[in-house]
Amino acid sequence: MSVSRVDQLYRKLLLTKFFTKGWGKPDNLKRLFAFRKVLSNREQCQHLVSSDYPIYIDKEYRDGSFRILEGHFTSPFVDHLPGIMPPEVEKASFQMILPIKWRDPHLKPVCIHLAGTGDHFFWRRRLLTARPLLKESGIASIILENPYYGTRKPKEQLRSSLHNVSDLFVMGGALVLESLALLHWCEREGWGPLGLSGISMGGHMVSGVATLWPKPISVVPILSWTTASIIFTEGVMSGAIPWETLQEQFFENSIYQDEIKHLIVSPEDLRKNAYSMGQKFVKDYSANMEDQPPNLPKENSNCKYEPSISAFEHHALKMRRELSAQASPVSAPDSLQNLVSTASHLSSPHTIMEKKGSTTHAVASKGLGMPVKVTTPISDDSTAKPHLEHKDPSRNSLSKLTSTVSGDSVPSDLGRMQLPQKNRRRRHALDSFMPITLSYAKTKGLQQQTKKDSGRQPSFTLQHAVAKSNLMAAGDSTLHGLREEAFNFMRGVMDECTHLGNFSIPVDPELIIIVSAKQDAYVPRDGVLPLDQLWPGCEVRNIDQGHVGAVLLHQKIFRKAITDAFERQIKKYYSNPSDHQLTTS
Repeated sequence: MSVSRVDQLYRKLLLTKFFTKGWGKPDNLKRLFAFRKVLSNREQCQHLVSSDYPIYIDKEYRDGSFRILEGHFTSPFVDHLPGIMPPEVEKASFQMILPIKWRDPHLKPVCIHLAGTGDHFFWRRRLLTARPLLKESGIASIILENPYYGTRKPKEQLRSSLHNVSDLFVMGGALVLESLALLHWCEREGWGPLGLSGISMGGHMVSGVATLWPKPISVVPILSWTTASIIFTEGVMSGAIPWETLQEQFFENSIYQDEIKHLIVSPEDLRKNAYSMGQKFVKDYSANMEDQPPNLPKENSNCKYEPSISAFEHHALKMRRELSAQASPVSAPDSLQNLVSTASHLSSPHTIMEKKGSTTHAVASKGLGMPVKVTTPISDDSTAKPHLEHKDPSRNSLSKLTSTVSGDSVPSDLGRMQLPQKNRRRRHALDSFMPITLSYAKTKGLQQQTKKDSGRQPSFTLQHAVAKSNLMAAGDSTLHGLREEAFNFMRGVMDECTHLGNFSIPVDPELIIIVSAKQDAYVPRDGVLPLDQLWPGCEVRNIDQGHVGAVLLHQKIFRKAITDAFERQIKKYYSNPSDHQLTTS
């Protein structure tokens, strides 16, 4: 399916750039990755937001036939990861649009709407979604202001331009916890059924909330998909990323390569390995072997989805059962037998296994998608560096480039992916590297060191200059491999924190209606695990439009999907469903 030219043109007209200050502090990324692993288990994270979390109403007034509430609360994110949020972001503000009188005293439906990229303040969602939805279907709305947007925007931030990649993960984690606080508040007030909806980035955020809410809830993700990695590496948004800055920081600071890279869990990499395992499984274990089913976990008819494991692990189990049914082997091969345990293993910090004569570390390799053995020979020399068993022809050149900056040889376990020639945006992103002389870089770096910048690290340091000079001195083939590594790191960190395969399946996927645009150039869907496979039972409704065209022309379709999702919840979970329906006016 061709992508929308309107999407491409609209993105070119916008001046907004994202992540202009780079990846963010390495320590913050490590803390966010660890917190993501907490959020991946719905059962274990129920204590993060208490059911009586305080919500404050600042103002209440009537606006025509509507009742408006304006309130605030402190983001629960502050309690769990203190010091990461800027002070302006910590206070969450919301607006609620209710009817003067509910149509049915037994039904008080409320939907939380999260903002898409660039949707500051409340007015847009109130005008296009909340008011029409209340008039048409009697569904009240809560409009939550995004972190880093509107009144929560840091003073130094320009428009919607998040400074760091880590800011996006802070935004996502905060929105998830804040939405849970609002859902608990709605229950205390006696409102329900409850639902979630959002467009574009807001759609992905509500998907994350749905994975953590322990009860059935109506969810309508609009113009979003399985992971944000495709948005920033394959979609038109990739043109708004300062790839040169990200690449230089990646090689300037060895922590990104030595530590953070090994914490990444990408279901997409696991899926690619699983596919090759499945082919080998069917080939090597034919039906001529004894008809004995493999020892696979049994499905629990009383519990549709196990909340303690991720959606991707459910997907892997399903694949194993299907392959087992095809081949009927004596026992599942080691590769498939270990697939689910591998996914579970990669959801936790790396482990260390002792072997005679060496120390073997089992680490999460984002590039290969499976554990890679890093062997360190036991020696009296305490400075002995670990090296990979996996041979990489670019190892020596990479070590030379990074040793000048960090003093260490940096291991690289990323697989070399071949760039699709047809993907011009990705090629442009990898090739956008401006030349600079070493003498100018050193001079500029020394000048920056003498300036006071409010206690922040100068944007251009001597270390940065040397790293860039080394990159410029590299050969074309080596430089291309290094660019590819930085690019894959971006894909990996996005998958780690945003891929829905790393989180639990919502309690009842049948209450989920996904609205997607066939020609979406912002959120391309090719090449990633489809969301309807990850969440079996959900519905996907396609619009024959691009991203921008769908937002401008199909708001009514969006609202219809929200109404239908609420109707399903009422029919399935509320008594006498024929007496309680959301009639559309």
